[in-house]
Amino acid sequence: MKGGTEARLLFQQLQAANGEAVLVKLHNLYFSRIFKLIFSLVKQRESAEELASDVFVQLWQRREKMLDVANPEVYLYVIARNKAFTFLKQQLNVTEPLENIEDFRLEVARSPEELLISSEMLLRINAAINQLPPKCKLIFMLVKEQSFKYRDVAVILNISQKTVETQMGIALKKLSKAFTFSTT
Repeated sequence: MKGGTEARLLFQQLQAANGEAVLVKLHNLYFSRIFKLIFSLVKQRESAEELASDVFVQLWQRREKMLDVANPEVYLYVIARNKAFTFLKQQLNVTEPLENIEDFRLEVARSPEELLISSEMLLRINAAINQLPPKCKLIFMLVKEQSFKYRDVAVILNISQKTVETQMGIALKKLSKAFTFSTT
């Protein structure tokens, strides 16, 4: 991941004299992605914003320990996941943390290859993704949209890597079924 190297460098610089500026850079780089993960779990916009901000407060409070962090992106996502689960436990709503994930939208970057996908096809892809079960959809989003490796998703969601592989298999199978064309 391109951002992984940058995050590692920023984590190493957190203790420097200009640590606040480094924290702002990390916030700008990761806030929206962390917010999206937390929001997919807690389903409350204001709470998700507050919890996402708390991730960076915690990062600042523990800045002396950041040199020991092997994978900063996963570290941030694990903090986010833990904050979301703690919030859900406090709300006594732990039984359905992944229900009703906000609709996933595939965003197409403007490379020449991606411009070949028609808007109709993009609508079909998004519709198929939104038909995935909630946990499967969240895993698919982290792998495909956020470009996390399966082992990183397993750490973030506190599940086994085999579960991630199985859920991705289910997602890809369901998506391929949605796009089988009859040849008559």
